[in-house]
Amino acid sequence: MPKTRRSPAGRFLSIFARALVGFLLAAAPGWAETGPADQLSGETQLETASGAKFPVASGWWVTRGDGRIVLETPERDMTIWFLELTFGPEIADGEAAIREGWRQVRPDFALPVERATTPPPTGGWEAITQIGYITPTEENRSVVGVARLAGERWYVQVLDGSNGAFDRRGAQLGAALNGLTPPGLDKESFAGRTAHKLDAARLAQYRAFLEQARVDARVPGVAVAIVEDGKVVFEEGLGVRELGASDPITPETLFMIGSTTKSLTSLLMAVLVDLEKLEWDTPVTQLLPDFALGDAEMTSQLTLRHTVCACTGLPRQDMEFIFEFADATAEIRLATMRGMKPTTGFGETFQYSNTLVAAGGYAAGRSYEPNLELSSSYAQALQQLVLTPLRMPSTTLDHPLALSHPHASPHGVTISLEPVPFPPDAEGAVVAVGPAGGAWSNLRDMEKLLLLELSDGLGPDGVRVVSVENLHRRREPQVKVSDTLNYGLGLFTGLETGAQICHHGGNTLGFTSDFFFLPEHGVGAVVLTNVGAANAFRSAARRKLLELLFDGRDEAGPRLEFELQLLEKVTAEERAKLRPAEPDWVATVVGAYSDPSLGSAEIRVGTVSLESSAPPAPIFDAGEWSSSFVRRTEPDGAEKIILMDPPVLGLEFLVSKDAKGRPSFVLDLSQQRYAFERGE
Repeated sequence: MPKTRRSPAGRFLSIFARALVGFLLAAAPGWAETGPADQLSGETQLETASGAKFPVASGWWVTRGDGRIVLETPERDMTIWFLELTFGPEIADGEAAIREGWRQVRPDFALPVERATTPPPTGGWEAITQIGYITPTEENRSVVGVARLAGERWYVQVLDGSNGAFDRRGAQLGAALNGLTPPGLDKESFAGRTAHKLDAARLAQYRAFLEQARVDARVPGVAVAIVEDGKVVFEEGLGVRELGASDPITPETLFMIGSTTKSLTSLLMAVLVDLEKLEWDTPVTQLLPDFALGDAEMTSQLTLRHTVCACTGLPRQDMEFIFEFADATAEIRLATMRGMKPTTGFGETFQYSNTLVAAGGYAAGRSYEPNLELSSSYAQALQQLVLTPLRMPSTTLDHPLALSHPHASPHGVTISLEPVPFPPDAEGAVVAVGPAGGAWSNLRDMEKLLLLELSDGLGPDGVRVVSVENLHRRREPQVKVSDTLNYGLGLFTGLETGAQICHHGGNTLGFTSDFFFLPEHGVGAVVLTNVGAANAFRSAARRKLLELLFDGRDEAGPRLEFELQLLEKVTAEERAKLRPAEPDWVATVVGAYSDPSLGSAEIRVGTVSLESSAPPAPIFDAGEWSSSFVRRTEPDGAEKIILMDPPVLGLEFLVSKDAKGRPSFVLDLSQQRYAFERGE
């Protein structure tokens, strides 16, 4: 029986930022190719029949015919059709435009719609519609339609490709879609403008926005600081450290900063290059002789720079440290990388790897202190070369130490989107990959980091901490992330609405952070929150500050409102599909399971640690954490279990059985597939 799955585009808030792909069908019925496909030998600016332009990455296949452009990934496992349709009575809205697009390229297209959305128009477009479709589960495929209106013309893209293709080529796809620019598009731009000084009135407006946005987004606590012209001009704590308690957020409250730690790691590397302890192009194996990946050629080519550039082709593999971390050390974590292989070539496309950044941080620490174990050598180097010179006394990767000081508690969300605190021990997953996301910090310390970036490497009292050359080396583009954004070395760098910006956000299971600065305007900000699902709030906080600096269009509020309303709608729809796992069925799957990469797990009946008074329920117990679960039946009959408790709410496993009828639980993440199989 064919099995269906919900397209990622139907789950997430932004088609452009999320799953935009499906499975490539060998032919496109109804559309006749007029010539052979050409494979691009370099990044190319393509032009549609109306004169709209968009960038396409090297290696992609391009076919033209009947006034349309068709793109395929280098692996030919994803196809995107670009069409232009005239606005009129027959095509008056985006859904009609997408339907007509499919009719033209695939007349027999009949996939059921999972979800259609109409986000607030941005980027100069007059209207935007996005549709995700239900596709067969076993095909591991996503199908999406996008329509945007400019003047009298609908610009339509219909996409069909493998989920793995999105993981590999999502940045290149996003660059093409977001980079589409029709003639005369009224696109907002801050280029050439001088940022306003943040006077009392603007800062009061910003504070009011933050507090309302925090409440609307159900964020328990927020700390925000802004620096401008070499001084702190805004420093606010809003909300509480933990729901149910009264301790307020202050500038000294510690938060985990997640992947914002990567900016500290690349800064440490820059200082070590200044000290001639290493070079950006020092081979990793010169610093860590036992280090190896699952690809010998890549292992030999890998340099320190590559570990923090997101440009090597090594895909993200976080599950290995999320599942197995109780006794993990840095050495153990690096040993697991021996099975990791790249899925694209060096420099081809943006792929984000936490474990690779961790390896680079440990290699850098080893160059400074070769006689300590890896975590200690990194921590000591960071402390002595970065944190102490910058006078950042509260920043640490030592979790017990952080928890002994005033700190915010991590929060997850329930299936009703209500935030709930959970024990900090669950954040132990990042300990063994500390250089990639394990730091705790607070506003007072992060302000020092902003001031360093905006003063070209000067610390407090004008003391130079890092050379201008190596500080700026981190901001040099290494790989393209979108049409306007690149990844440097532990920093995103590029343009945001035409303004030069450098930034790095971060998420752990229970915290969300942002760190960004505009070097040409001498202004930057840090945003710290104590909930792991605060990306919509984080984006709104950044956008609102840009609006105040440059008199931008009022988009921060409407964007946040749309995303929160959509999240409520999607979550309600998902809740309606869930049903309790019947006791008789649970009895057939109770037992011990294991996966070679993710370790052991147990299916049992009991209670989870967060709700010890709750009635017995089926539990997926991974050891380091546990969660109750429910069942969901997909439209084609495929069975899944869905974890229901923070911090792993929403993690889903396909239930399968082998030839002997033994159950297994499959976690499919597009480029990785894990199967927890029951023992004899």
